[in-house]
Amino acid sequence: MKTNKIINWLSALLVAALVMTTSCNMDHDFLAGVTEDVVSDMLERDPELVMGFLAAAIGTLGDEWSNHDAAHIMSLQHAGDLMTEDMVMRRNDWHFFDYDIADGNNLANFRRPTHSWRMMYSVIGRVNQAIDLIDPETENAVLQNVLGQSLALRAFSYHILIQRFQHAYTVNREALGVPVVLSTRENAEGQPSRFYRVPVYQVYEQIVNDLQRAVGLLGDARTSTDFINRAVAQGFLARAFMNLERWAEAEEMAAAARANFPLLSLEAAGTINYGVQAGNSEWMWGLNGTAENTRMFASFQSHMASDGNGYAGWGGNSSFKAMDNRLYHQMGENDVRRKLHHMDEENDEFWNLKFRDVPNWLMDNIYMRASEMLLIEAEAQARQGNNAQAATTLMELMSRRDPDFNITSATIEDVFLQKRLEMWGEGVIFYDNRRFERDIDRVYTEPRSNHLVQLHQSGRSWLVIYQIPRMEIDQNPYIDDEDQNDANPAPGFNQSPRPIPGTLRVGREH
Repeated sequence: MKTNKIINWLSALLVAALVMTTSCNMDHDFLAGVTEDVVSDMLERDPELVMGFLAAAIGTLGDEWSNHDAAHIMSLQHAGDLMTEDMVMRRNDWHFFDYDIADGNNLANFRRPTHSWRMMYSVIGRVNQAIDLIDPETENAVLQNVLGQSLALRAFSYHILIQRFQHAYTVNREALGVPVVLSTRENAEGQPSRFYRVPVYQVYEQIVNDLQRAVGLLGDARTSTDFINRAVAQGFLARAFMNLERWAEAEEMAAAARANFPLLSLEAAGTINYGVQAGNSEWMWGLNGTAENTRMFASFQSHMASDGNGYAGWGGNSSFKAMDNRLYHQMGENDVRRKLHHMDEENDEFWNLKFRDVPNWLMDNIYMRASEMLLIEAEAQARQGNNAQAATTLMELMSRRDPDFNITSATIEDVFLQKRLEMWGEGVIFYDNRRFERDIDRVYTEPRSNHLVQLHQSGRSWLVIYQIPRMEIDQNPYIDDEDQNDANPAPGFNQSPRPIPGTLRVGREH
């Protein structure tokens, strides 16, 4: 069942009972005349009423928007890809995304940080409303499912925020992160009375705690892949453990998450439209495109489909998104993923065929895929020194991508290269770059660089970390914009306890 249909289930009384939240520092409480006992009685009689808050939260990921470059979760993920060296934008102008890394779009009064903050805290506020209403010890299966999904989605939102608004955990775990809001009610148990920023490690503690509870509450069943089941929660947990460098746990969770999602075949991997769920056996979680949630020219389809009428297509401004030429040349000659990229150096033509036009702007938004989980599993094995096992895991993927690929011992670099090739355009690699502190190098001559915005940038640069938005600073008395450590410093300020590296951390072993 689609999320927009489920939202309508919520009764007028339940809507009136709680105040929606879009910022972490607002006052939240029940309105006069409506008690918790009344709401609890309603839920006992019709538990599915609370699904409305969860559905609204999931819908926010696809519907929240203020502009074309601040339109939904995929616009945030897309911006991340363009803050790496792996994606090329073939129109050299202000065109929505590629100025982030060159000119800085991360300052407190800019649109991208504001949109990201507002969207993720809107999701958190909505799921907190569901969490507030449900007895944590409930034995009702419907309420357990909603509670599990709500906890998982809260953890997902905080993971996006902490990766966007501060250095990685491995860089500075004590650095101030983001406020952690656990309830819509003041003075709730475990909820701080002041919405101050807490250290990175405390944010991760909450993420892991929420996800471990969610995994215990959820099963495999769900009404559609718009929603979260146990596998998706395990996938979130694998991502978190990877960032925490808890490699044995990352390996275990990634393997469990992908267990019921077969990898694409060799033929399908080179021909399927990755923006369409139908036929993609690897699709774990994503938003089904509907007439109600499409953003048309502001959609991910508009900014990625080379053969459509959007900004990235022939019918629009032809701001094609293409793979980095040097990365492309690291694919095997018979790798079927080559078919997903048009790379014509002689005629200076570069675009992608991985995401193709869908009639009526109905492309699905992909949030999680089984190949990502396999690659987390393989990296975790390599990090633990199990290079032969990492090769076996990697071969499971590569036998379905490149018939010539053969490896018996896989390094971290081997795994990460295939992750860059496999997950291109899906909003994943930016977050890996952050934890690797991977420098960005778009300036090279062999093969020639196809980037129009060419630069070198340190992996520790503040240009890839968002400042706390001005709207939050103005409304929240517990964030001091005069303190560089509190509001996040300006680009160039080095808060880290370690020197900026001159080489990649991708190869370091643990």
